[in-house]
Amino acid sequence: MTRVLLVPDLPGEHWPSMDRYASRLVQHMDAKALGLEISVAGEIGSLTVDESSRSPGLRESGSGTHRLEPTPTPSEFGRYLARYWFYPRRIKRKYADVMHVLDHSYGHLLNAESEGACVLTVHDLFPVLMLERPATGLRERVRNRLLTRVLSGMRRANAWIVATEWLRAELADWLGSSSGIHVIPYGIDDAFFEQPGESPSETRRRWKIPEEAFLVLHVGSADRRKNMPAVIAVLGELRDTGVDAWLLQVGGTLTPEHTAELGDRGLDSFTRQVGAVSEADLRLAYHAADALLFPSHYEGFGLPVLEAMASRLPAVTSGAGGLAEVAGDAAVVVGGREFKPYAEAMERIAGDFEWRKELVNRGLERAARFTWAETARKTAEVYKSLV
Repeated sequence: MTRVLLVPDLPGEHWPSMDRYASRLVQHMDAKALGLEISVAGEIGSLTVDESSRSPGLRESGSGTHRLEPTPTPSEFGRYLARYWFYPRRIKRKYADVMHVLDHSYGHLLNAESEGACVLTVHDLFPVLMLERPATGLRERVRNRLLTRVLSGMRRANAWIVATEWLRAELADWLGSSSGIHVIPYGIDDAFFEQPGESPSETRRRWKIPEEAFLVLHVGSADRRKNMPAVIAVLGELRDTGVDAWLLQVGGTLTPEHTAELGDRGLDSFTRQVGAVSEADLRLAYHAADALLFPSHYEGFGLPVLEAMASRLPAVTSGAGGLAEVAGDAAVVVGGREFKPYAEAMERIAGDFEWRKELVNRGLERAARFTWAETARKTAEVYKSLV
């Protein structure tokens, strides 16, 4: 039987999308039927608990699994020490026919000699872009040294998994070859298609958002590449044109600059920011909103667009990176960096019921094509091709 070691991110990272990817592979991979013996190198972060079943985030899968106690608020130094020192030494003591590192941020784990084949999932090439920026201080220089190790390990894999054809082309250009790169899209949980137990009105009351407001949702971090200035500008433009628009930001932390801009424009009282939430609250946010705004400058895939479509929520996105591929014709894709086209799309969604209904129907049809079971099946095929 082929022995496969899945290597997730450490729980202390608190990266929900990476936790979700890892937990869904473990949950949906029918190892016995596929002739695989699956073990997991450590505990998967518990931010992705599925209330309808056992918690995939806490699952232990067969021999070789070790529980790593999550650190609720690890320091940056503590996270780096665990990621670059302790975890590689734990992995080095394990043997598997195939080792699958589930996040390119842990590509440095592939620098160690391995008797088996190595698979790496590359979610984006952001580390490459970061290294292109000049290091202006000690912190940046240390980060770049560590990223150099990550990129060195990324090149040592025997096979790479990416979620979009766009990222496959980008990775092939960086590696110098497309050989061994497999395109396997992510899936969407069935729960996103279902109506949650709490009504949109109840969710809005809990977060102090008027029931009659036009609620714009942004999901994910507030990092620079997420283009929060455009989100804030759209909110202001909608209100200036007479739309009672409110913003709900889920999953990130607004910077002092974002907060200052909201205050200067008189938009802070129309903004709700709830940070990291459970998956149950994430689904409630999708169902309580009127439209998703996702104007990122760079994304390898863009799960929020898929989640919105499954939740019957129209999505407006930049199409940057892999976003256009995920959205297809089921979302509004805005080119360029001007914020006004986003505002115009949002204004139309607010006032054109038939167009909104058409987007919802297209989104449901498109989202149904993405399943974690298919993601797991195709991933297992990659393992079997290497032994």
